Amino acid sequence: MSEHSHHYDVIIIGAGHNGLVAAGYLARAGKRVLVLEQRDRVGGACTLEEPFPGFSVSPCAYVVSLLRPEIIRDLELERYGFEAYIKDPQMFVPFPDGSYLFIRASSEQTAAGIRRFSPRDAAAYPRFLHFFERASDILTPLLLEEPPTLAELAARFRGEDEEIYSRLMFGNLYDLLAEYFESDQVRAAFAGQGVIGSFIGPKTPGSVYVMWHHMFGEVNGQRGLWGYVRGGMGRISFALAASATAHGALIRTGAPVTSILVHNGRAEGVRLETGEEVRARAVLSNADPKRTFLQLCADAGLDPTFRARIKRFRTESPVIKINLALKELPSFSCLPGSEPGLQHAGSCEISPTPDWVQQAYEDALRGELSRHPYIEAYMQSATDPSLTPPGKHLISMFCQYAPYHLKDRPWSEEVKEEMFERVIATMCTFAPNFADAIIDRQVLSPADIEQRYGMTEGHIFHGEITPDQLFGQRPTPECARYRTPIAGLYLCGSGTHPGGGVMGAPGHNAAMALLRDWGEIPMTG
Repeated sequence: MSEHSHHYDVIIIGAGHNGLVAAGYLARAGKRVLVLEQRDRVGGACTLEEPFPGFSVSPCAYVVSLLRPEIIRDLELERYGFEAYIKDPQMFVPFPDGSYLFIRASSEQTAAGIRRFSPRDAAAYPRFLHFFERASDILTPLLLEEPPTLAELAARFRGEDEEIYSRLMFGNLYDLLAEYFESDQVRAAFAGQGVIGSFIGPKTPGSVYVMWHHMFGEVNGQRGLWGYVRGGMGRISFALAASATAHGALIRTGAPVTSILVHNGRAEGVRLETGEEVRARAVLSNADPKRTFLQLCADAGLDPTFRARIKRFRTESPVIKINLALKELPSFSCLPGSEPGLQHAGSCEISPTPDWVQQAYEDALRGELSRHPYIEAYMQSATDPSLTPPGKHLISMFCQYAPYHLKDRPWSEEVKEEMFERVIATMCTFAPNFADAIIDRQVLSPADIEQRYGMTEGHIFHGEITPDQLFGQRPTPECARYRTPIAGLYLCGSGTHPGGGVMGAPGHNAAMALLRDWGEIPMTG
């Protein structure tokens, strides 16, 4: 191509799932769309790789629920290969004393399991669910809309719902669990759900909202459940890419963008690492806000106050991701057996008590690796053998806390090995065969995730999803509604409303914002 390449309507920086969602909607609206991806494949952190021969691995993203059903419908993802199924149990929680708890897809079955620990807690479980279901009734309609201010949000919670708003915005999960449940085991089962992907603990204000963020989704029309994508999470991105290209979008991989071209305060295109310049009427950035404004727009003359707000947007990751090839599944002391069983079909939560998770967080606050990490482990190969060679298995472990900024030392192979050994030792406490079952491993520190997938400080949500960084504040008031201080530049990634996870809503909402600004009627499906 020439130095000033073909003019497009829209250039999208990054072929992560949100960028691909935006491409799909804009292509269907008849726009000339170019998606530029720095890696050799689409999907960003929601892709498929083969770090071990014959094993198909979703390196970062691992389960589906938040992906909006409207997007699945509008972009015809099932036509392009997307297939989800509910994981049941939702969670398996082993305890050191040999007991265990299943959180099932059926609330009745879950209550029956809880009753073994506490009849009172079994009776309280439906009320606990109702709290989050009522929050979903109020908040879910906002997911595919431009975000309200916090004052506008508060106005939606009236009467008895004001208590729900107060708990979501200011409450902590540790106290909420203690209010509903007397059993330490039942509280332990849910303690990790308020911290996943976030540098907070169960006692941190806002952790109730983080738990809700992981409960508002649905799988195949069943609300509040999580599932697997057959063939791995990257199938979502591959279906999105196929859908977009079928309607005319062009996707270029191996095309790193180094800067956004800004002239007289307006985005006019991008410059690639090769020096090539590509022009468009508008640019959508699926990069996180810090990368977008502090790197790609470094020479755009942005207001110093705005830049300072972007710098303050909290993005430090506490997560290390470990993917392992196994010769056999874990045999848990409480439920022995390495053949696929109910204990392997959902996620395994290593959080024996709420204080276990809180202590792991407090270690990280000191800039240290958690001595006893909180682990959420997934063994999708137990229900989808297409991912591995015959008789082999995969386990994907999402481990906290491993802070991006360590005290007095940088991330290195030695530090990764230290955290890896702590995780394996912890797993072996509950499944003695675990260490010997490992064939190969992939260990992704926060620094690795930043370097490979372009997420500042390795944060999987592009920034904390605590209430102070959501709605009309995400990432700052100036660009919370996808438009930015630079005319023609929009944000479409997880750093915008309604936040992180494989949801697609930010991509959808940014595309709709652009079409509104161009005076066109948005497609509604």
